[in-house]
Amino acid sequence: MRLLLAIAICASAGVWTHAQESLADAVLYGSAASVDKMIAAGADVNEIDATGLTPLMVAAAQGHTAIARRLIAAGAKVGTVAEDGTTALMRAASANRGETVRLLLASGAEVNTRSAAGMTALTFAAFGGYLDPVKALLAGKADPNIADNQSRTALMAAVTGGDVAIVDALLSAGASADAADAGGGTVMTYAAAAGSADAIKALQRRGVKPRDLDLKLAASECHPEAIGVLLAAGLSVDGPAGGEAPLLVATAASCPDAVKVLLDGKASVNVKDGDGRTPLIVAAAGNMLDVARVLLGRGADMDVEDSLGRTAMMYASMNGREEMAELFKTARSKK
Repeated sequence: MRLLLAIAICASAGVWTHAQESLADAVLYGSAASVDKMIAAGADVNEIDATGLTPLMVAAAQGHTAIARRLIAAGAKVGTVAEDGTTALMRAASANRGETVRLLLASGAEVNTRSAAGMTALTFAAFGGYLDPVKALLAGKADPNIADNQSRTALMAAVTGGDVAIVDALLSAGASADAADAGGGTVMTYAAAAGSADAIKALQRRGVKPRDLDLKLAASECHPEAIGVLLAAGLSVDGPAGGEAPLLVATAASCPDAVKVLLDGKASVNVKDGDGRTPLIVAAAGNMLDVARVLLGRGADMDVEDSLGRTAMMYASMNGREEMAELFKTARSKK
């Protein structure tokens, strides 16, 4: 117990003890005095620890900028790559360590190095929603259009997070708003799927036009605000002819708020899918009370038949759906 107490006191005072096993440990705990002693004693500042990291990588991730400066002055290599392909710069960027990012760049870190997954420090920072590192990296000439192994860019990461300041910073630095990933997903697609309404607006200001698919994605992920922005952009509330209507998508996802926004946008309340099912039939069959309540309140037809000859009322009357059946009876009595 006394030993543990002594260790805790020394660590809090910024001095690590003989229990320390490596330079990386001293760096991790932010013990600048111990780091200085170890460096003076000839410690290898580029030694890779059991986790595959160098002391500088540890300092970068922890944001110990002063210690990172000591390590670099002692000969630590800023460009060392870990087994997963990450560098000290990437680790600083992914942990929101803007000051450390600037130090590493000033010390010669390669800004556009890619990890094993193809991500750059900028992509890591954008994905985390870290504006300070993003600005530092862009100032250091980071290329905003480098894509990872799935052809995803930093801008796609940024719109997914929804931080408009980062989105605008990337766009101002020349990030392509028209980039597409390996599966054909565009930057707008990522913004819609994430429900990033402000990011959608930022892309529109750059002339990017949303697609019908984007509206369906926003509906499937229950993002009413994004749906409203996409409808305001002029997309058809019922989707393209022959396609699955966004209202059916939102209903299937059990998203009453999304259903409300679509109906406010004049969606056809009795639109049918390929099996003749209306949103109300889908809601009744799935026992989605909140959605059914919205649809009935907007005049959905209880007597439309699907391809099996069943109506929403029939589905509502099935065993185990007492509340749904009661909801329909109440709605019927009001007609």
